[in-house]
Amino acid sequence: MKTCLIVDESSVVRKVAARIVFQLGFEVDAQPCVADAQPVIAKDGLPSLLIVAATTASADEVLAFVRACRARPDARSASILALLVEANLGLMTRLKRAGVDGFLFKPFTRAEMAAGLSPFIGAVASEAA
Repeated sequence: MKTCLIVDESSVVRKVAARIVFQLGFEVDAQPCVADAQPVIAKDGLPSLLIVAATTASADEVLAFVRACRARPDARSASILALLVEANLGLMTRLKRAGVDGFLFKPFTRAEMAAGLSPFIGAVASEAA
């Protein structure tokens, strides 16, 4: 089963993103912060798709979280995406170096999110096969 964990401080973003990802065939969990997401990953393992919000203010915590996820033995089969408010080249570079596979931008429409996820959904599907 394809799984997704969404980590974002906004309950509205979590709810809308979870609905979109669920409709794309994923079992979805959503957490408000990295601290709440860590026990979920420790218990259930790394999901097929991890979407984590990153801001300049939360960058250090998110970078450490992404590095820890990439250090896990099950990280090879996971896609990690950062959810950003703006295209901040410095933050995006640090996130890529930490192990993020791609970026999504908020606010988003259903079509924008589905299009942004499509390359990674294909990767997840081929890993599951």
